[in-house]
Amino acid sequence: MLPSSRIARPVTVDDDQVRALIDDQFPHLADQEVGRRYTHEDHIAVRIGDHHGALFPRFALDDPLFARSAGILAPHLPRFSFPVSAPIDTGRPGHGFPYHWTLVRWVSASTAAFVPLHASSARSLGAAIRQIHTPAPADAPTNPATAPGLASLLSEWDRLLVFASLRGAPENRVLDVESVDSLFRVGAVAPVDIPQTWTHGRLEPRSIQSDRGQFAGILIWHRFGAGDPAADLGGAATVIPLDMRDELYAGYGEVSTATAWRAQAYQLYAALTHIELDDPFLARMAWERLIELGLAHEA
Repeated sequence: MLPSSRIARPVTVDDDQVRALIDDQFPHLADQEVGRRYTHEDHIAVRIGDHHGALFPRFALDDPLFARSAGILAPHLPRFSFPVSAPIDTGRPGHGFPYHWTLVRWVSASTAAFVPLHASSARSLGAAIRQIHTPAPADAPTNPATAPGLASLLSEWDRLLVFASLRGAPENRVLDVESVDSLFRVGAVAPVDIPQTWTHGRLEPRSIQSDRGQFAGILIWHRFGAGDPAADLGGAATVIPLDMRDELYAGYGEVSTATAWRAQAYQLYAALTHIELDDPFLARMAWERLIELGLAHEA
């Protein structure tokens, strides 16, 4: 849920580079096949054999996050009871690839972007997020998506709102721009009434895993750090229908009124970001959530 505008040209990594980096830096995996790749706007994930994967950032601004993620996350893994595609080691630049990258444990399941979660999974997802959200010390490294706060997103929000209003909703619907904007701004001015916690920072349909509709784990951990837990709750709300939100919060535990308002604002921001990305699965879920909230009406 970071601002989407990136000045630099994204880099890529080909299979020959992946092979060379793995063989050079993780020779115990030299006999493992370089498999299918998944290209996201900010990183590329490549499967390595049956049990590992490699994640490569596409922009220089994410290089420090990939360099630190395995070390920051490692102490937390023993307390997570849900499957985690965790970064288990850090790769170095080399063979023409300019940034740090991560070797991850591969969890074999689909994502909620392709196989939506069933209602029975909302409580499990909430419980998993609560496990992530333990108190973070004052000197904890920050999460770039959850620490800056909603006020830092206002200019990007205005741009995304214009884009979504011009794009138009499916089924001859139109975005209720005034209502969406008002709801976002209520959350943007809601106080942060709880201490910072450890946060994921990238909860969305592509990072929440689904095994035939059952919650099956969480991916994409490079932003992990301290921040506002409302951002993760808002990201998770993009994945589940509105009528499942009570179950999500039942699994998560107590949520203050101010936190719920901030989470709603983060959900709206995530929805408009997904609409701009124009991935058909993300855009479909984003519009579904906006329609459920009564924010996209028949023309």
